[in-house]
Amino acid sequence: MTWLRTPGFRRGSWIVIAALAIVSLGRAAFDDGPPRTTEEQVEAIARTLKCPACDGQSVADSDVAASRAIRVEIARLVEEGQTPDEIRGAIAASFGERVQLVPPASGFAGLVWILPVVVLVVALAGVSGALSRWRRTPRRSPTDDDRVLVDQALHDRDG
Repeated sequence: MTWLRTPGFRRGSWIVIAALAIVSLGRAAFDDGPPRTTEEQVEAIARTLKCPACDGQSVADSDVAASRAIRVEIARLVEEGQTPDEIRGAIAASFGERVQLVPPASGFAGLVWILPVVVLVVALAGVSGALSRWRRTPRRSPTDDDRVLVDQALHDRDG
């Protein structure tokens, strides 16, 4: 069981833990499964759109007339069989891009999703590298010259 104490095993186990955490976060963020009913689909799409008349509320949370009209339009488009991206595009064409609450997951705007994960991984790698270098730094023992200097300083202080 001494292999459990080797630096390679410990570093590898941290890498496995980090990979599992990243995969778990990714699955939680992107794998809710598709909404099953029309109401669930409308709710899911409405959560990604900002109320044009409210400050900081989604269409799903707002009860103003504009949000109600958008939810009715979303329901109509869902019934027609349009995809959520097509529906968001149609609403954005009517109200402008400012209505989008969630940036797209691809292209340049996709950096919003991946950049925090990349920064976290780089930071953890940096901390891990710094700690491993710190542990590998050999402990120095005093040389004969160091001992002579200390003895001389103590002699001068007492003398």
